[in-house]
Amino acid sequence: MTKDEIGNLIEALPQGLDADDFIYRLVNWVEDIERDAIIKILEAYKNLDGFTAKQVTQATIEAIRARGENS
Repeated sequence: MTKDEIGNLIEALPQGLDADDFIYRLVNWVEDIERDAIIKILEAYKNLDGFTAKQVTQATIEAIRARGENS
């Protein structure tokens, strides 16, 4: 996630949360977003013909790493 995306999430959280609730909600929200992104990556690769499972796994790993490098 980018800093801007994280900032948008923070702004969207309800006001008045104590620190524990704020962190809990933010972390869970980020987990949901990242999980959805990984699912989209896997769905894009699941029906590729002519690729071994190892190649698809490697391509998925590279796509996930690229998400981290762009943040």
